[in-house]
Formats: sequence, C-alpha cells, structure tokens
Amino acid sequence: MKNVLKISGLLGLMMMVVFAMSSFSKVDNIEKEEYSCKVTIKYGNGDPADRVTVTASYHGIGGQHDFKTDDNGVVILTWHVNDIKCLYIKGDKYEVDYRDGKSYTLTLKKNNKYS
Repeated sequence: MKNVLKISGLLGLMMMVVFAMSSFSKVDNIEKEEYSCKVTIKYGNGDPADRVTVTASYHGIGGQHDFKTDDNGVVILTWHVNDIKCLYIKGDKYEVDYRDGKSYTLTLKKNNKYS
C-alpha cells in the first residue's frame, strides 16, 4: 500500500512539473489587441477640419465608431480585428485603406467648414 501511494505521489508530482513547464512555452501567433493610425483631415482650401466627427465603418462585421478631430484636424483612428473600410465625414463617404502605425492626410470634398 505504501508503494502504491509513493508511486501515485511521484506520478502526480511529475505531471505538475510537466504542466508547469508547458505554461512557459513561446507563443508565436499573438495578435495585437488594437491597431491605430493618425489622420490629418483638411478642407479643400487647406484649412484643418477641426472638431469634426469622423465615423469609421469597419470591414466584415459592419460596425461603426465615431471619432473627433482635434483643433488641428488630427484624429487617431483605432480598430481591433476588422480594418476600417470607409469614413463618413460631414455627409460624404471616403473609401480608405489605412494601415496600423501609419500617418495619412485626407482632403475633404467640402471646400471649407461652412460648405
């Protein structure tokens, strides 16, 4: 009986060591949790599109999210899994292909903030 308990205890200890060591294995395929890009938005006359709502439409799930430009017309767009397919700004649609970590400039179809 004592031998059976010793063997069971030894096997249990070995299994714990195997499980503990496997938790430190390297994971190669980790996806980023959030992607982003910087977009400077200007009117046709060159003025910054300050404090303008930018609606991003995501590819795949079809969701949308609103962002707001700062006083210089700059907005940081973020997404998780699905890329941004297009932007809606001041009633107009803009097809885009933005990549993580890049900076872009977008000129609006409107000539100025009063258009």
